[in-house]
Amino acid sequence: MHLSRPHGATLSLLFATLLTFVQGAYITSIPPKDEECFFIPAPPGSQGATLFGNYDLLDDDVSPEPLSVVVIDQKEEHVLYRSRRRSKEGIFKVTLKPDQQVNLCLQNGIITAGRGRKAPSERAHDGLDRTVGFQFSVEPKDETKELKTQSQKIAQAAKDLTREIKNLYNHHEYMRTREAKHREVVEQTFSQLMYWVLLEGITVILIAGGQIMYFRRFLERRRYI
Repeated sequence: MHLSRPHGATLSLLFATLLTFVQGAYITSIPPKDEECFFIPAPPGSQGATLFGNYDLLDDDVSPEPLSVVVIDQKEEHVLYRSRRRSKEGIFKVTLKPDQQVNLCLQNGIITAGRGRKAPSERAHDGLDRTVGFQFSVEPKDETKELKTQSQKIAQAAKDLTREIKNLYNHHEYMRTREAKHREVVEQTFSQLMYWVLLEGITVILIAGGQIMYFRRFLERRRYI
């Protein structure tokens, strides 16, 4: 799903208050020296939550240098997570306090300081968009629940395994999207190549026909002489 927005605006993901599990998966294109931000709240009434997510730069022919992924506390405006520099993909996990609200920002040439202040990077930018696929989920925390029995521990392990499988599935979807983009480029290149081959074939036929006509007239003139 491709998201578009007015320049400089912040996208908010609105969830019903009855939801206890928040998740989303998107593919978005980020203009140069700009960002896409998503508002993510902790589930209402919970004792805190954990934000899980992953991201992947889908453009293989561009540098990941200006790309950064940050999670910023909306109220205190400090950075809770920042992706590694020059990282094309990553997985993150952020612990949220009760009723804490955060912004997940995908940035293309924007620098966010520790206190949440944003400014364009002073490094040279190639002026290209960055297409990023990302997924996130918010799981509520229940501190009153303790893992006492073996079945509860197995259930928790299964839950963690399911999350890792989702990460693998998302990266597989990113690879399929990247493959589709490459296929489109290859098909365009093949179409252009066929056009030039056809044009070259027509040109060769015209030249050959002209040479045949020329030699035919030349031989006819010598016969008359």
